[in-house]
Amino acid sequence: MKSKTEFYKAYFETLEKKGFSIQPPSSPDYVADIYHRDRQIAFYAKQDAIIKNPFAEVDEKLMDKLQSLAKTTAIGCGICSDKPYDEAVAAKEQNGVVRINEHNGVVLACKHHPIFDYVLSTYRKDAENSNAAIQRQYFYTKEAAFENFALRSGLVDEKKLFSETDLKILHAGLIKMRTIDKDLDQEDLNSVATLIDKIEDIVPELGKKERAFDFSKLFSQFENALER
Repeated sequence: MKSKTEFYKAYFETLEKKGFSIQPPSSPDYVADIYHRDRQIAFYAKQDAIIKNPFAEVDEKLMDKLQSLAKTTAIGCGICSDKPYDEAVAAKEQNGVVRINEHNGVVLACKHHPIFDYVLSTYRKDAENSNAAIQRQYFYTKEAAFENFALRSGLVDEKKLFSETDLKILHAGLIKMRTIDKDLDQEDLNSVATLIDKIEDIVPELGKKERAFDFSKLFSQFENALER
């Protein structure tokens, strides 16, 4: 599973097949409202929790079914279900986060989730602000998270993984994806932007024209936001 958008599509399609219906969110805190026989029974929250409608009588069996289908769908999407760390080595923190590894100021961590099992992340420690976590990136598979950590921490040299030609092809593909793929949510866009920046750090010539384009696009988005 590359992003939560992939899960949302699969999960909501599954619910529709099982007799539920999905409606646009009634609150900005929700991804969608869930109906059963024309009754609003639950909400899927942006924090990835399924919340029962407090103003309706909802059979607990229906809530259990929603939760069960969510977990089954997530597993089908390829989440990390096996514990990705060694209990004897990993460092457990108070907020439930487990630090799996750390190198060159970059941390590989994970946290258990009721739907996605083990959600992994990598982040940098901000030495100027009490080592606060910054530039965090989330992953739903062990392979993607460990590869990202190896690259971000310098354990693996990116320049040795790809030729300059490979990087230019990948860069062009990412630019095109960001421009025309309407299915990307903000999380996906952030991941694409991060990859583009990493490639441009390795091949600086790629960033000149693209950065000029980004500024105009950014100003346009800012003006649109003001008009709203």
